Amino acid sequence: MINFLHTFEPSPIALSIGTFAIHWYGLFLLIGIVIGYWLVGKLASRVELSKDVVTSLYVNVLIGGLIGARIYHVLTDWGFYGNNLNQILSVWNGGLAIHGAMIGGIFTAVYFVRKNNLDFWKLADLFVIPAILGQSIGRWGNYFNQELFGRSTDSSIGIPISAINRPAGYQEFEFFHPTFLYESLINFVIFGILLFIFKKQTNPRQVRLGRNRPIGLVFWLYVGLYSAGRIAVESFRINQAAMIGDIRLPLLVSIVLAIIGVAMVLKTLAFKHKPE
Repeated sequence: MINFLHTFEPSPIALSIGTFAIHWYGLFLLIGIVIGYWLVGKLASRVELSKDVVTSLYVNVLIGGLIGARIYHVLTDWGFYGNNLNQILSVWNGGLAIHGAMIGGIFTAVYFVRKNNLDFWKLADLFVIPAILGQSIGRWGNYFNQELFGRSTDSSIGIPISAINRPAGYQEFEFFHPTFLYESLINFVIFGILLFIFKKQTNPRQVRLGRNRPIGLVFWLYVGLYSAGRIAVESFRINQAAMIGDIRLPLLVSIVLAIIGVAMVLKTLAFKHKPE
């Protein structure tokens, strides 16, 4: 696969019929959404909720997350969108910030669970599993859009980037670090870890034995592990990003979230909740 990525130059368009075009970015986003929908339905019984309730929340969180992701991206890149207002809704060209999706999804979930008198932390533990899997899949859309790549490299792992997509100062370079692949693989590993822990915690036998389980652990592991992985990936990226002083905003947010995630994992393990 590495050799293929090193020699293949992708196009953002998967299929076009006349003026109608299907973008790879949107296609991978759709694949992630569909798989996530199936996954929450399969795991719903483990948090003692009906499939209908969980899938209803999934749709609401999905909408809230997508809106939050786009708003966050537009606001942090207002220098471009302020001069190109017609591009604000053009999500098929890329531009969904994960941190914005987290904010939008959490706010939507809080509203939904309060309205329906549900346990937020049980649902949070469940929903981060399809979330991280969707992130793993969605990063391939960045590859086909030739965006969010890393520094230039002469290594065989480098991917070719068209001259038009290379940032200033890198026009003479052809190959760049495939940070989309790094993050996709990291996220898939995190998905496996979270799914394993979630299934172990919600094993019916464990529940019958009345063993305590730290509710919220999977959610905070997601926050901590994803943020740690994002810190590593951000160290490679050269795309334009909002800055706080000399630090890239995505990197700064990831550092803060990683610290919070670790602290909350330790706190959650120290104060276990008894199953209802």
